[in-house]
Amino acid sequence: MSVAEALEAGEFNPFPPSNKRQMIQETLQRLIVIGRLGPGTPLVETQLAAEFGSSQAPVREALMKLQEAGLVVRNGYRGTVVATTSMDEAREMVAVRRRLETTGVRRAAARFDPEMRDRLAGLIAEMEAAAGAGDLFALTELDRAFHMAIFERAELPSLEPILTRCFLHVHRAALASPARARPMLQSARWHWPIVEALDSGCPDRAAAALAEHINNVIEGMPPDEGDEA
Repeated sequence: MSVAEALEAGEFNPFPPSNKRQMIQETLQRLIVIGRLGPGTPLVETQLAAEFGSSQAPVREALMKLQEAGLVVRNGYRGTVVATTSMDEAREMVAVRRRLETTGVRRAAARFDPEMRDRLAGLIAEMEAAAGAGDLFALTELDRAFHMAIFERAELPSLEPILTRCFLHVHRAALASPARARPMLQSARWHWPIVEALDSGCPDRAAAALAEHINNVIEGMPPDEGDEA
């Protein structure tokens, strides 16, 4: 599917137009993550500018941001294309997630407070609303916000960009197999055990709950070529 076809089909929620670069970036990111723009799809600046009703400068800036996230590959005069996230890469990123997040949630458990609990509960409520609206991309973005809110309490800021990138690519890989997708409302509510574990104040319990949650992500991902269908 081309960008023009995706925009015409209205397969995304429009973003506020106050920042043109952000709107273009978030729209393209949505289309890439949910698989509407597949690996290798060309992204031509002049065409995108026309489709978004923009000059080329915001388009170029948006593509540079997407390149930093590993979602597109810019090849100079050969143009820009949507990047590939291989299953090998995605599975390695899941392993990175598990390592970083279990370490982070242990540290966060000692700093967990009612304000933090309210924030996480609010994000789950937003996930449930996104699930009810059938907005899969919004659900994945809120999922990322939930996990990053916990990791921020670990006070390991230099590692946050690594974890953010892992989320993007793991979500993209997991969504590549619609047949294995779980009900969205169930996915949203699966975050409650993490909150309950944090409530306990026990770092080991919090780490175990988060590790189990991440294992569910692996189960939702497409199989390796040698796995049974």
